[in-house]
Amino acid sequence: MDKLTNAAITTLAAGLLATLPTASAEENWADTLKTMGKVYSDKNDPNIQEVKFFGRLHQQWAYADGESAGEDFSGGGDELRRLRAGVSVKFLDGFKVLGRANFEKGGFRNTSIGYNSFDELYLDYGKDGLLGFDKATIGYGRYKVLFGGEERVSSKKIKTVERSGINNRFGSLRPTGVVLKGEKSDVEYVFGIFSTEKDSETWAGWDDGIAFQAGAVFDAYEGTITTDFIYADDSDNDQSVFDFDWATSITYNRTYGDVNVLANVTYGNEGDEDIYGFVVVPSFYINDKLEAAFRYQYGHSTDETGVPKSSSSRGLRRVAKNEGVGTGSGDTNHTVYAGLNYYIEENYVKVMTGVEYESVDGAPGKGIEGFTFWAAFRTYF
Repeated sequence: MDKLTNAAITTLAAGLLATLPTASAEENWADTLKTMGKVYSDKNDPNIQEVKFFGRLHQQWAYADGESAGEDFSGGGDELRRLRAGVSVKFLDGFKVLGRANFEKGGFRNTSIGYNSFDELYLDYGKDGLLGFDKATIGYGRYKVLFGGEERVSSKKIKTVERSGINNRFGSLRPTGVVLKGEKSDVEYVFGIFSTEKDSETWAGWDDGIAFQAGAVFDAYEGTITTDFIYADDSDNDQSVFDFDWATSITYNRTYGDVNVLANVTYGNEGDEDIYGFVVVPSFYINDKLEAAFRYQYGHSTDETGVPKSSSSRGLRRVAKNEGVGTGSGDTNHTVYAGLNYYIEENYVKVMTGVEYESVDGAPGKGIEGFTFWAAFRTYF
């Protein structure tokens, strides 16, 4: 582990200890949870305007029962899905540095803890009127790529235990690059130029290819539309962060009465293979604490065995793999999810449950189908 990583972990640990609540028993624990991370804030300080520590804990359990290529399987296990800690500092009236590290190391049926990698690590500068925008920021470092409606929603606030497979095929990327975010006339824009080189810890080099990103969010048709596009010129490299040539996505989000609906269509290409699909996520509150959430996903690949792309699914295929059964493949994927979310204190502390049916077919003798039952606990500050 290099000196930068050691120093970052030491800083994070010290900061987290400093943020432990010292509130009296009479004070509200929820208010403490929401505010304890901001240890310093003074907009009039010319040097340092804010210091904030934050953390995230996501624990979950899954049980799956299914059939893969004619062979039955069933099993379950827990997973420390996310354990993240970080710090951000705003300084010199416009600059911000942020580092957030992953400390989950075990994976499915293994909840080992230890430094894993940086989730994000960047420095940016923001100012009203920058580059002709009403307000904008530009920065460099390791970023989460914003692609698709599901991926743009933080894991702290997603409605389902896991995002959809079509989202995960093109999302969940952490490349190194330059990112510009701007707002103009009520339209939010994002532009990125990234290195396609993989680096599992901090910043990658620029010895391989380059990828370009563009996206916009705006209000229309009584809802919100999000458009995204990514082009990568080095997808045939096994070490590329972007394992596709290009991808595009459009999302429509709208509330109909008490029901919120997110609808997304995604289309991408990798060599001779086209991958496309759509997702619909309706949700509504039963009462102030209890929410019902549903999802339907359709995915298709022109490659006979292109769906699923890998066996890294955290549901049905993960259990099949751990039970020594083939993880299935085909060209068509259908997934239906229904769940309940109980908000103990908004998204800061919540419990999620769900049941999911998934099928993959199209490749003779290689299909997989079955049910996964989910339970999860999630908290952050």
